Amino acid sequence: MKTCLVELKLKDTEPVDWKKGLASYLKRSYGSGQWSQFYDEKLASDLNHLRNNANGELAPESLLEQNCIYYAYLEQLHLRLGNSSGQLKLDFTWYDAEYSASQRSQKCSQHSLVLEKSCVLYNIAALLTQVAREKINEDLKISVGYLSKSAACFEYLSENFLGSPSVDLQAENTKLLADLSHAEAQELFLLKVINGGDPVKQASLVSKLAYGVVTQNEKCSEFYEGTEEATAEYGELRWRSIVKCKVHFYKAVSAYYYALSLEQQAKYGEAIGFLTSAHNSLISSLIYKTHLKDFIDFQATKDNIDEKKKQLLKDNDFIYHDSIPQSVELESIKSMDAIKITSWPKQIESYMDQVSEKCNTLYKGIVPMEIYEKESIYSEEKASLLRKEMEDNETANWEYSSFVEFTNLPKLLTDMEQRYKNGSSNASDNPQLGMMKEQLKSWAKTVQNSPYRDIETQMKLIASKRREILDILPSLSADQKDNIVKVKSSLVEASQSDERLFALVRPFIQQINLLRDETMLSRKFESFAINRANEPSLLDLDDTNTNKILEKLKAIEQLSEDLKLLKDERSRNLIELKAELSNDDITRVLLTHRKASDSELKQVFAQEMTKFKPFSTRIEAAIYKQTCTINEIKLKLDEVFKLSGFQNKSKEELESLEECKKFVRDLEEAVENFGIFSSDLPKGLSFYDSLLTMSKNLLAATKRAAAAQDNSPPLPPPVSSTERQFQDLSISSGHGLPPSVPPRTYVGQAPAQDGYLNSSRSFPGPPLSLSAPAIPPIPPKPPRGPPGSQRGHDFEEKEIQSNPTSFYDRPSVFDENLYSKFSG
Repeated sequence: MKTCLVELKLKDTEPVDWKKGLASYLKRSYGSGQWSQFYDEKLASDLNHLRNNANGELAPESLLEQNCIYYAYLEQLHLRLGNSSGQLKLDFTWYDAEYSASQRSQKCSQHSLVLEKSCVLYNIAALLTQVAREKINEDLKISVGYLSKSAACFEYLSENFLGSPSVDLQAENTKLLADLSHAEAQELFLLKVINGGDPVKQASLVSKLAYGVVTQNEKCSEFYEGTEEATAEYGELRWRSIVKCKVHFYKAVSAYYYALSLEQQAKYGEAIGFLTSAHNSLISSLIYKTHLKDFIDFQATKDNIDEKKKQLLKDNDFIYHDSIPQSVELESIKSMDAIKITSWPKQIESYMDQVSEKCNTLYKGIVPMEIYEKESIYSEEKASLLRKEMEDNETANWEYSSFVEFTNLPKLLTDMEQRYKNGSSNASDNPQLGMMKEQLKSWAKTVQNSPYRDIETQMKLIASKRREILDILPSLSADQKDNIVKVKSSLVEASQSDERLFALVRPFIQQINLLRDETMLSRKFESFAINRANEPSLLDLDDTNTNKILEKLKAIEQLSEDLKLLKDERSRNLIELKAELSNDDITRVLLTHRKASDSELKQVFAQEMTKFKPFSTRIEAAIYKQTCTINEIKLKLDEVFKLSGFQNKSKEELESLEECKKFVRDLEEAVENFGIFSSDLPKGLSFYDSLLTMSKNLLAATKRAAAAQDNSPPLPPPVSSTERQFQDLSISSGHGLPPSVPPRTYVGQAPAQDGYLNSSRSFPGPPLSLSAPAIPPIPPKPPRGPPGSQRGHDFEEKEIQSNPTSFYDRPSVFDENLYSKFSG
């Protein structure tokens, strides 16, 4: 059996100059000076050439390829322009396909890119049917694939391009073509089964597939209901006859094969009934067979049906005696649709990928503002990831440097290796003491180089600045009452911040003073008994452990080298991550998901961020391995210390070593707290200087106002230079800010927090000083408005814990709104 496929014609068009259109759009968008950097003349010329090829005189397969590529370009452009394609100011002109002389070709012209896309898609669908017609004699399966794709294209047109001025593109017409292509694909699939072997053995399957052809053609036939036989609403007049003929013919085929399946089930009476139905359907198809008689042998089909019916009637009369139903219903045959439709977006996906890079270059100047906004959100997510990885890397670097500096690892390993190789080691020579000495020298240098090493002097300096401010306030006039209260309020908050800051170092003044005097520090360290244990011991003669010690030192050297490599690897991975984040561009992804909701957009971002997971994983693995390596080095150093004979020392020497370690730990904590103190104290001094300047200016303004009142009648108060200075001190104005303060040294370390949070570590006595002069009394803190929420209080407490001098960083300290206006 063969079949007749409806021939669809292509739409014609007029030329379009993409070079001119894109250049004009970019000039209007970026100006005559910048547009050229967004314009690629070669790619624009290629696009013109591609459109000409897509509407040329090539073979159907070549035309199909060109049209699919061209449509991908249009889709990429539509993703960027959306409903604003009229801004291109290009005239897209298309003509309807000419199916008969009676139907005059209609011309449609619009600026909308939607017309161009829909017309190209129509031609793609029509070309798919033409290729299917060409391949029908080679392989029916290939033709089925092309027809199913054509059905998907027409279906997409009917659902997404509504209200088109073109007759070809009206929804009811494209729906007809979609059903027609689907019916033809189902028909070819049926013919492949019938022609592929003995269909009688698959009679039940064939009957279901044939009834599926009937169902699809009936959908097409519904399009012509209510119209006269001599007219056609769309397409060629013969389409109606072809569709109606196929409906009746394949009803006959379905009933015939269903009768054969009933015969195989020994249901002879029902089989005869369906053969009768098949005969009647075939007779009904003969009046429409004009256009199909060259493809379908109606007479042979009729003879097969009649012969089979005659045979079954004879067998039933003489053998089976089954009752024959008066009529049968074809609806009892279950329709089977064997065509799997591939959606149009899925079909064009590979072409979209093919032209993606070229489109990104050709259309790089055409990006909607909403895409930029979404890209900024995504960029912030990338920045958050980078900040996290950088913080983790910095923390790991700090751990590495702290460990190496504390242990003085390279020098320690070199000294110990030389000592044991030269045979100069003895049981009383503890390597830990050398490490401690080196660290003490480093801490002492840090304290001695600091300008704030004298804690008591700094407390006296703060007290003197506060006293000077308080001495000025009583001299201010009564009309400055609000300013006086606010200055005193600031002093109260400053004093509380001072207390927290000095509480960090007050418990460690003795240790800090000791670090200031290197001679006293060395004498104190040497005073421990373990440093004086130089008496010879019989154990000194035992060097059996020397080889073991040297082996472990070798292993520690290797671990130390691994530690350096891990640090380099982390840095390298971080650099690669930065480069990957910088080069990442998801404009195309965002254009594809342009209409996505916020929740869908989050999922898109999350999916895109998985690209950077390997870099984060490598950095995390390197940090974890570094921690393990440091711990392993510590364990092996302990083993070396034990093998060196240190475990054989006397109880008195061991106790002395523990005292020495405690002494070093106390100094370490003192240095850490002193680091925070020396970093944050300048902020307080700068604040007091600013507040003192304000107070002096207020006093000067008061004196000028009094003098002016005595010498002349009152005038409207001009804006004084002092007021302008207050405004300059406002953080919000960005002018006249206090000098910048160096960053804190040990932010957020546990010792620093304990220093000002744990009152049990503070010495009793008046605030701020152990021996500082008496500080003038501070008035009670004025109320700050209605009590805030618990959340605000918790935040403030958290801020205080992380930064004792956070008060000095608050913009409100320098905000002119805190102070009332005053006359000059």
